[in-house]
Amino acid sequence: MYPGIELRLHRYVVVLADELNFTQAANRLHVSQPTLSTQIRDLESEIGVKLFERTRGGQQVVLTSSGEAFAAESRLALVHADRAVQEAQAARGQCAKTWKLGYSPLIDRRIVSKVRRYLSDAHPAVDLRFLSGHTAEHVDGLMQGRLHAGLVILPPRENRVTFEGLHRERLILALPKQHPLTTKKHIEITDLHDLPLVKIRGDIEPRFGESWKRLFALIRVRPRIFHEATTQAEALELVSQDGVAAIATLAAQHSANDKIVFRKFLDEILIAETGLAYFGEPTSPILKSLRKFLSDTFQPLSAGSLVPDGPTHQMRLF
Repeated sequence: MYPGIELRLHRYVVVLADELNFTQAANRLHVSQPTLSTQIRDLESEIGVKLFERTRGGQQVVLTSSGEAFAAESRLALVHADRAVQEAQAARGQCAKTWKLGYSPLIDRRIVSKVRRYLSDAHPAVDLRFLSGHTAEHVDGLMQGRLHAGLVILPPRENRVTFEGLHRERLILALPKQHPLTTKKHIEITDLHDLPLVKIRGDIEPRFGESWKRLFALIRVRPRIFHEATTQAEALELVSQDGVAAIATLAAQHSANDKIVFRKFLDEILIAETGLAYFGEPTSPILKSLRKFLSDTFQPLSAGSLVPDGPTHQMRLF
């Protein structure tokens, strides 16, 4: 930590960066507005950088580029400080009373069910909370200390979070029953060229963002993106109502209606990889336990090919 900067000041910066208003930030911090304003000015003077631009009235503020960088690292400092207390307690056998695991709704539900059962049996005294949300949301939650771990779709965009690959599955194509491609048993990747297509938003699931664009640029196939959906349920609704195709994970089959059929891809190009995500060192007893369970359950992922229609070792979980 920078000499002379207390953890309290990092918290002041984070809250003010959230509120962008001195009065509202002071209320959250339970300090007076003049005290907060003075503390921020003193901090800026000490580090020689302006973190906030004040408006004429003095209450509203705007983060400078330096302020954005400082606030981001301050959030991490607060997370590490809270985690230091948790890990010290864990070292004495005092596990967290509440342990939160996020998971993406795109992953195979059987994985979530197995993990839930395992953690409930292995740690009966812990209040386990499972939170559904997309990968980007969970990565942010890990960075800000709202989650202890996450089951997410790889690859992510954040390199400060640790990700361990667990399970790969091929993506599938959802089609309306009368679509011409339903006559094919398997879909070729080239069938997607110029095809009106629904996909999941890349900002919430990075697998469908930049990594998607790079892949299709490499193989020179250009689907026509008809819509970017927030959920697979929304994507399937568009398949039913608008007669377009949608890229989906296997989990989408559980919520489909009888107007939709699914086809597998002949190629092994479009895949979704489920991984365990966590922030910092995996010293928590519950996280250690979960990592061992997942390691024992799934064969470590290798460069070997996926078997189209038969079970693989990594699928013995099911």
